Amino acid sequence: MICMLFFPLIFTGFLIFRRDEVFQRETRKSEEMKTMETITGSTLRTNYKNPDHASLQRLKPLSCWSRLAGLYDSPQVKFYWNIVSYFAFLFLFAVVLMIDFQPLPSAGELLLYIWLLSLVCEEVRQLFHDPDGFGFHNKARMYIQDLWNILDVLSIIIFIAGLVCRLIPQFFYTGKILLCIDFIVFCLRLMAIFTISKTLGPKIIIVRRMMTDMFFFMFLLSIWVVAYGVAKQGILIHNENRLDWILRGALYDPYLIIFGNVPTNIDNAEFDINSCSMNGTDPLKPKCPVLNENQTPAFPEWLTILMLCVYLLFANILLLNLLIAIFNFTFQEVQDNTDTIWKFQRYELIKEFHSRPAAPPPFILLSHLYLFVKSMVLCRPPVKSKEFKEELPLTEEEELLSWEALIKDQYLQSSQQEQSQSVERRIIDTAQKVTTINDRLEREEEGSSAAMEKRLSRLEEQVIQSAKALQWIMDSMRSPDNAAKEAPILFTADGESSEGLRNMPEKDKGGFHISARQFQYPNTKVVRFPVPEEKVPWEVSFTSYMPPHYASEDSGDHVDGSESEALDNYRNPGGRTGMKGRGALSCLGPNLNVDLVLTRLGDSKRSVLEFLAVWDESQAAWALPGGPVQSGENLPVMLMKVLDQKLYETINTNIKEGTKVKQVFEGYVDDSRNTDNAWVETTVLTFHLDRTSPFMDTVATSHGSSQAVQWQEVSGKAQLCSNQRDKVRLIAELHNRKF
Repeated sequence: MICMLFFPLIFTGFLIFRRDEVFQRETRKSEEMKTMETITGSTLRTNYKNPDHASLQRLKPLSCWSRLAGLYDSPQVKFYWNIVSYFAFLFLFAVVLMIDFQPLPSAGELLLYIWLLSLVCEEVRQLFHDPDGFGFHNKARMYIQDLWNILDVLSIIIFIAGLVCRLIPQFFYTGKILLCIDFIVFCLRLMAIFTISKTLGPKIIIVRRMMTDMFFFMFLLSIWVVAYGVAKQGILIHNENRLDWILRGALYDPYLIIFGNVPTNIDNAEFDINSCSMNGTDPLKPKCPVLNENQTPAFPEWLTILMLCVYLLFANILLLNLLIAIFNFTFQEVQDNTDTIWKFQRYELIKEFHSRPAAPPPFILLSHLYLFVKSMVLCRPPVKSKEFKEELPLTEEEELLSWEALIKDQYLQSSQQEQSQSVERRIIDTAQKVTTINDRLEREEEGSSAAMEKRLSRLEEQVIQSAKALQWIMDSMRSPDNAAKEAPILFTADGESSEGLRNMPEKDKGGFHISARQFQYPNTKVVRFPVPEEKVPWEVSFTSYMPPHYASEDSGDHVDGSESEALDNYRNPGGRTGMKGRGALSCLGPNLNVDLVLTRLGDSKRSVLEFLAVWDESQAAWALPGGPVQSGENLPVMLMKVLDQKLYETINTNIKEGTKVKQVFEGYVDDSRNTDNAWVETTVLTFHLDRTSPFMDTVATSHGSSQAVQWQEVSGKAQLCSNQRDKVRLIAELHNRKF
């Protein structure tokens, strides 16, 4: 603000320009990089910094004329000059209305008209100025939706009407009245200046909302005002024919009563016959109420006073306090968002003054004349500024999208954490836990008898085996020949060894293509290239995508020198994974797997549906029995290690004949081993064992193999990974079971 008046200060370094800061920062970075390269002897980043050096050459210090033009063309300086100009305009307007309003316009009044003409030209320029290319129709609609623009148009229309009436001698005083009313509108327009303030800007937003609430509240208040006013006027005054006094008694007096101005003509004790006109002939006095023969009011005093008390009770106490409560609610509702709304309004204000000419009114007429000649006479297209709409390069735009995705995830995580810590959420979680515990207790109560019998039978078996062990020890101690006898088996293979593993459930991971985008490739130290959610589909451009290549040594088919061409022929149907090559899979393209869901009905009275699960050492988790298949095979050979050979052949025969074996799923699987060029496709088959099936006993244990097997209940508590748990859900739907 000091430099606005004493502009030579900008040449002394008193004011710092943004171009100078950028130039100094880039110069400092370049010098630091040169020093680092000199000390370390490294030249790896030299080529990378060449673009910055080129841009540094284009950044030159501002000249004296550029500094002067940049100062007076900045939005801040334009805003300050317009504030000074607007206050001067209001001062001149007030002087003309109160001191210098002559039948013939004076010099000050003519200057006021020229000043207003500059404001009209500026409003026209704002209406037609379209830097964003919205079109005139959309631009006009956006213009008229702004409250401040509505006040501008209203003030100009009233001023023109007042000017026309002022120039006609018969309507000279009417024109002055219109101009005085217009001065009020111009003063209200002054509030737009305070939207730039961080303290008053949000308060103006609240005032606007409260004015809307008060506008609708006046409809409710007007019912009581009109009801009481008409009743009072009809009781007190008989046949009043003067319209102004009718409106005064029916509307104006009841409105003043709300603010404490209680009328005296409704009480006989305060009645004064000299304050009214008997026949209503005096235009300055109201008509007297109906009088008796002794010149006293004839209206029922008890009724008028009672009506006044009821009116004050509802209007002053009920409705006004309701209005205060509405204002309080509006304030609390808007207060949380006023800061954000104010920032958007401040942005629009800065954008408006950025496009304004540098000269303030009324000197802005010269700028308008220059723009008119430039666009209409010389037909030069307007210069579009890029300060408010910058197009980023493709690489920077992708980095910005990735950063936005990261910030979005952090925001959602923090929101969920805040929600989980709230009192309402804790109550809901507690209720869910209580419901779950109740269901579990009821379930345990139903199966308590069967569980008790099972525990007793196992206890009896252990007692018998303990007795056998003790007998063997005693025989060994008595006779040395018994020492060579084989020790008895103390425990049967009843699944006890796998009890500890049942407490290791794997959490489901929501979302699409999640496992295939894990940070680290499984069982390796290779790190995948990070792929945001919106960049997973191949159809979306991702120019900075450079995934590493990985193929394990035992992955099977190796590719010769034309590997890059072979990789282009295979694309993961699920999208990008951040890793190319075969990975840990056997071949490029789809790797076919077959999973078998072997089901049976448990021995309990509830006939629980169970499926067979196999312990996977590589994943350290339970999984469905299955494995990779070659072309022409129906079942993987690995199943022979888990199933009985006859059962394996029976299932294979049923697959070929198309009987008993049903296919529940076939397609792509979100596997952690998937890459851009190799992926897992699984076919899930199901085979049900009846109670009378001869194979029921052969699958009851591990069947002598090195793999541990276990029968699990077909339910949402199945201890499997998320994608295999979905397949078990399909099995539950197939058997009409609740999952």
